[in-house]
Amino acid sequence: MPDFHGYREWNNNCLSRGMRTIIKQKIKKATSTRKGKIIFFSILLVILAAIAGAILYWQLNKKWIIRKQLESAITSKSKGLYNIKYDKMELDEINGFLSVTNMTLLYDSVKYAGLVQNGNAPPILLNIRIPEIIITGVKTPRALIDKEIVGTKLEIKNPSIEIIYTMAGKDSVRNIPTKEVYEQILGDLNQISVDTVELYGANIKTNNLKTKRQTIELSNAFIHLVDVKIDSAANADTTRLLFSKTVSINCDKLSWLSANNLYRYGADTLSISSAGNSVYVKKFYIAPQLAEDAFVRSLPTQDDRFDFSVKDIRITNINFNQLLNESIMADSMLIGSASFKIYRDLNIVRDKKNRVGTYPHQSIEKIPIPVDVKVVALSNSFIEYKERSITTKQTGRVQFHNVQAVIKNLTNNKELIAENNIMSVDIYSSFMGMTPLHILWSFYLNNPNGRFDVKGNLGSFNAKALNVLTEPMGPARLEDGTIKSVSFNLAGHDYAMDGSVKMIYDDLKVAILEKDEETKKLDKKKLASFAANIVIKNSNPSGKNDPRVEQVHFDRNTNRSIFHLSWKTLFKGIKETVGIKK
Repeated sequence: MPDFHGYREWNNNCLSRGMRTIIKQKIKKATSTRKGKIIFFSILLVILAAIAGAILYWQLNKKWIIRKQLESAITSKSKGLYNIKYDKMELDEINGFLSVTNMTLLYDSVKYAGLVQNGNAPPILLNIRIPEIIITGVKTPRALIDKEIVGTKLEIKNPSIEIIYTMAGKDSVRNIPTKEVYEQILGDLNQISVDTVELYGANIKTNNLKTKRQTIELSNAFIHLVDVKIDSAANADTTRLLFSKTVSINCDKLSWLSANNLYRYGADTLSISSAGNSVYVKKFYIAPQLAEDAFVRSLPTQDDRFDFSVKDIRITNINFNQLLNESIMADSMLIGSASFKIYRDLNIVRDKKNRVGTYPHQSIEKIPIPVDVKVVALSNSFIEYKERSITTKQTGRVQFHNVQAVIKNLTNNKELIAENNIMSVDIYSSFMGMTPLHILWSFYLNNPNGRFDVKGNLGSFNAKALNVLTEPMGPARLEDGTIKSVSFNLAGHDYAMDGSVKMIYDDLKVAILEKDEETKKLDKKKLASFAANIVIKNSNPSGKNDPRVEQVHFDRNTNRSIFHLSWKTLFKGIKETVGIKK
């Protein structure tokens, strides 16, 4: 905002203190006579002429004065770090109107280097370009007398804002500036108060000064602030967000690349409302930047390739003030639908990384900011895991359709964990699109051994439906049989898993396969298949016996994930149920 001190100081300097004293003496002496009256009116005319001259000078030079005062203020407050320029200014101080065209606020790299040497480098730098700024209803006299800028509306149109993280300064570890920033905004003013602030069509980018890497890009943002006040009282007001009573933010797209450039993360149609304490995202995605084969070739060791899309995300009763303090607190997150696709090629060498301490609940505990979301609900979703076999070089897949899931007590808040230390994940789905599956995970938060439980049950289906998975991965073919039900109750920790598995089935028959080197097709190994069907117990229960329930133990490969441990333990129980001990 412009500072009118230049005009006030110029006006005072026009009539020095000595001149004002002489004028008073002349008036007192001269007005006693007729000649004195003439002298008095002559002096009065001189004063009026001086005032008129001052007004004329102000009208002719006000833009130059404001420009100099504005540039001086920016330079002074930023220790010479920033330079401000603009092409054109329109000012009507009587009606409180001001417009500025093509304004730029850019940091000086030479000045920044000097601040680095002195140990005074700021944590962030700004480069701002604004095609048009319009301010209406500015109460100019109040700005001059009380050092307060009070206005009706501030409009900022189509700005381009670059936020540069220097990774320096006392607040370098924070992504959000501390609240004391209001003192830097005010400068020598006592208060800034605006009824409405609107920012249209903003494009905002963030990057790292040292690596030159762009992190986040926000496109076509609209920000609406109501009842904005910047002063010490407003700073202490916990009902305000960004110094405003209400904040609305909408943007078309928010995106950023992963550190290894293999993924692009993004959110389309983002809407934030402080009045409703809500956040809405039409779509969030994790999009791989390479096809499956190219992705595999780009990595030195084996890894999962993710392709995620989540739609209609609604976060309710989120605490925005806590969010500005880098703390995520909300009542619920509701997801309308989602697709999670995972691919892994087992032909690539694995890394040797020890993955102890990386279970989901252990990873949540390590999030560097406090998190507390009471309920996360997912509906109408799809999950697919694909794996390329070492033996057959073919890909098998397992799919879960119409997934409905509820996560409760997603938190790393130790005080809340002391009251309830179990995070539950309750999942219902259709296994391979043919039979219901229910799984309940229980994660014990802050448990030193990474304890978790998983139990579930699977409905009836034709065993041959599993051939899309067993042929490429076995390699084996289920030639006959009906799986009536599978139920399991398992308990795991960092190094092993134990529990019980029960599978009820009838008339199970299998064929062992091998790959023909000429045709590259999987053919039945007749002798091996005959032997396998002798070993396999083709029904459970058999005869009048009670159903067999297998007690299983599986030692974890610490190079593998929680899902590998859980699947291998369940699969071991299923194999032992049908009579395969190796």
